[in-house]
Amino acid sequence: MNEEPGFIATVLRDLATSTAVILAAWGALGGATNALTTKMHLRDAVRHILLGGIIAAGMGSLSMAVITSWMGLPPAAIPSGGAAGSAAYLVGVFGPAFIEVMLERVRGGNGSDDGAHDA
Repeated sequence: MNEEPGFIATVLRDLATSTAVILAAWGALGGATNALTTKMHLRDAVRHILLGGIIAAGMGSLSMAVITSWMGLPPAAIPSGGAAGSAAYLVGVFGPAFIEVMLERVRGGNGSDDGAHDA
């Protein structure tokens, strides 16, 4: 009896319904929004999409707690299930940019490539 197609179908179904994968997809869409609105080069856009997905999946349900704190929402909004995708989307939009700013500060730069902010 050949059970391999059943096993693969089961794995794919479980993967498709995984919370981390769903949050990663919303985060990737947020990263894509960031890339499209800031008119990036293709390489930077792909990086933002991947980072948005990874950050959203990695933060998981913590992203909703961060978003409610950031937006001043009541703590009762944290467990609302429908908002998880929205929180992952916002994390995907702003997460890559936030990480870039923090890395630039750690490296000791001023954040400008053209020297326009240098005094």
